[in-house]
Amino acid sequence: MSYTDYDVPSDLIFKTADIVRMKGLQCSAKLAPKNFENILSEPNKILKVSLKLNFSVGQKEILVTGEIDGAARLRCGRCLEFFDAPFHEEFELAPPIKAEIIDIMYEATTALALTENIAPVCKETCKGLCAVCGKNKNEQNCGCKEEAFSPFAALKNLK
Repeated sequence: MSYTDYDVPSDLIFKTADIVRMKGLQCSAKLAPKNFENILSEPNKILKVSLKLNFSVGQKEILVTGEIDGAARLRCGRCLEFFDAPFHEEFELAPPIKAEIIDIMYEATTALALTENIAPVCKETCKGLCAVCGKNKNEQNCGCKEEAFSPFAALKNLK
């Protein structure tokens, strides 16, 4: 069943009895980014979030499938510039039909946390910062001669 006029609760807590009475539900909503501001590590910031949900009522449980989409402002791990990146994550849960409520907020925040990249890059061809002078090599070529770094270089003076 699809209900375009169904008001998705802002706290994403659904009453199981309502879902059963409607014999299922398909709904979507745009969510306030402030509800998810502490999900990503600093200095990353969620800019927009939308959610699609599908509730299917079974004999003993309700199958909930969801998709969370949006965009986040991230800091490039190479050049340290900020950039906007889209995200998409899917989730699924099957609470028992006897449960009083279905809390989707936990699933949504978990799915958002899974979208975070440990070392995001603004583009695959990002050149990063110069190891000598610190300039952004995407903006200009500084001309510094960078030496190859070896983690064993400090050992050569131990004789």
